[in-house]
Amino acid sequence: MSTEPTHSGRGGARWRVAAALLVLAFSAAAMPAAAQVRVNAGTQVKSIRFRGARAVPESQLREILQTRDRGRFFSVRSGFAVLPFIGPPAKRPFTAIELQRDVVRLRQRYRDAGFLEARVRYEVQADEAKNLLRIEFVIEEGRAVRVAQVTVAGPDSTNPPPVPEGQEHSWRSVEGTVLGLRGHRLEVAEVREDQKRLRTWWLNRGYPAANTRVTVDVDSVRGEAHVHHVVDPGAPARFGPVTIGDSASLPEPVIRRELPFQEGDPYSAAALDEGRTELQELEIVRSASFELPSPTAEPAAPGGEGPVVPVRVNLFEAKRRQIGGDVGYGSDLGFTTEARWVHRNFTGSARTLTFSALAQTGWLALVEDPDKRYRASVSFLQPYLFYRRFSGVLSPFVEKRDDIYDRSLEYGTNATFIYRATAFRSASLDYRISRRQVYEYQIENFTDGSVDLLTLLSLAAKGVLDSLGTIIENSTFTASARLGALDQTVDPRKGILFTPAIQVTAPSALSTTQYWKVDGTLQGYLPIGRHGRITGRIGGGNLRPFGKSLPSASEDPAVKFLQLRDVLLTAGGSDDVRGWGWRLLGPKFPDIRFVDSSGTNVLEADGYVPVGGFARTTFSVELRMPLPALGKHVGAHTFLDGGRVWTDDARFDNDGDLYGDEQWFYATGAGLDVHTPVGPIRLSLGYKLNPSVTDLADSKDILDASLSGRPLSDLPRHQSRRWQLHLSFGTGF
Repeated sequence: MSTEPTHSGRGGARWRVAAALLVLAFSAAAMPAAAQVRVNAGTQVKSIRFRGARAVPESQLREILQTRDRGRFFSVRSGFAVLPFIGPPAKRPFTAIELQRDVVRLRQRYRDAGFLEARVRYEVQADEAKNLLRIEFVIEEGRAVRVAQVTVAGPDSTNPPPVPEGQEHSWRSVEGTVLGLRGHRLEVAEVREDQKRLRTWWLNRGYPAANTRVTVDVDSVRGEAHVHHVVDPGAPARFGPVTIGDSASLPEPVIRRELPFQEGDPYSAAALDEGRTELQELEIVRSASFELPSPTAEPAAPGGEGPVVPVRVNLFEAKRRQIGGDVGYGSDLGFTTEARWVHRNFTGSARTLTFSALAQTGWLALVEDPDKRYRASVSFLQPYLFYRRFSGVLSPFVEKRDDIYDRSLEYGTNATFIYRATAFRSASLDYRISRRQVYEYQIENFTDGSVDLLTLLSLAAKGVLDSLGTIIENSTFTASARLGALDQTVDPRKGILFTPAIQVTAPSALSTTQYWKVDGTLQGYLPIGRHGRITGRIGGGNLRPFGKSLPSASEDPAVKFLQLRDVLLTAGGSDDVRGWGWRLLGPKFPDIRFVDSSGTNVLEADGYVPVGGFARTTFSVELRMPLPALGKHVGAHTFLDGGRVWTDDARFDNDGDLYGDEQWFYATGAGLDVHTPVGPIRLSLGYKLNPSVTDLADSKDILDASLSGRPLSDLPRHQSRRWQLHLSFGTGF
């Protein structure tokens, strides 16, 4: 195939000849500029600039240069080299001949962008004392060539290609995309992309020998281009015999069931790509490949249906057993560690057995009373359930927790049914049944915020917590999905992702509470320049109790509210609204304890505990940019977060929002991102823009004011509480 443009106007020479002449011309023109500057082996480039570049982004021009500068803030980066994980800046010696070649590269880039008359030169300024150069490329773009006509023809270059029956609408769609180039500036990359698009259409519809050619005729006088695509589909073919290479662990039936094609199916390049992906998603398979001989080398299929394409499947397997784990730290949770033992081919049919142990210690957390959890689980994955896109996971578990709610032990199991179309298109249905034994309630004085403190203390004295029970049963169904498209799974720069979920308790006999819960998050990523990006996130949820979770006329709403404490919606934390600590945005209450002082129980308050609510909405907008002064592994981010948590059910809201915690709250801030050999480190400092009284007042002052009847408006506000620090890092082993 060819994308080499030709001239049909004055001059008539092909671009290839012109490019060769330009190489000589610009090499000769560049030499005197370089010769005027004394350079040696230690000479480096301090900076590279562009003047006159408008049509082609400067970031693209820099990518094609082989001459590199030292980068900005070189002296600062050199000073930071003494710190861990930040190495010294790289040395980039200057080469005069490479600079001359860069001129040719820039000239060719502009020719590919449709600027046939573009002129490129450079100017050099030398700092002989420091042995440094400043280089400025001067670009005169000239007139751009516009695409006047686009045609798509068949093998004879005149008539349309023979479209298979039933595929006319699909072909008109892809052809219309190609023809849409008319009227735009000629861009060789776009022409090549259209050429690839046409060929791919035929490859995915049974034509393995499909070929496309493209000719670009340029009228340099008028500044117009004519793009002519020629499509030669070749003969249609079908998949021939599918043979399996040697596999130490997987039998042939297991491998074949993951393939979306079999012998006799119409050939499809997309089916081959999908089959490769399906195989590589098996834990035991590290990589998969297909061997396909030329279809013309094989005899025609029976009945004269054309050639066949035999396929050989080759697998490279991973180790059957693996030991690994993770170590991390979050300012909200403290140090966390997890250990795993995995058998990637349990019972020999690509099943996976995993034993894992998690310890969320709370050690060195920056919040008061961090959650502590210790969990052990066994996970059994069946990768094929009736169909290759379906899989199932059975996960019995046991978990001990010690948090602001209670000290308890829970055991149960999860059964999950998963449908996976692509990496970013999947759905799952999970059933969880569990039983929790509560040893001690930590929330001696905790309510939904709808009653005042004196009423709360009265409820505690009457033994309200005893009515909650020490055995909590749970039976829930959760349907969730993952929908979107990202440029990469880890640390994406472009794309969108939506993750909705809906949960309901059923049957009622197996669950202490009854409710519906809907939640969802929409995330977006937009690149800015070469390394920057804007990320956005908006999320919301709603909890609707029913049945036994609704208070009757003789029942206290506070008791029913407390029974739902594990599923109440909260906000705030390092991955949420960062001006607030873990779950502390919105309704909260002083963390009150009865302390024995000389034989007398005395009330004390130390910090706050989150109350949560039946509804939540949060958002975040963040700008991430690199920090050249600190090296390529260090970046910065600035953000604006916001959220609201509230209860909009009158059956649970008696006295309204006493502390003003159910309104919208906003925070802004900035931080650093550092990529290190031991994992990413993220540091963020948030600032509350409109804090509530409980955000700024000491919990002890809130307690004293409530007991004495003093108005909360008289309490001292501590402006230092507007600031919230978040720190997290993690690694694997």
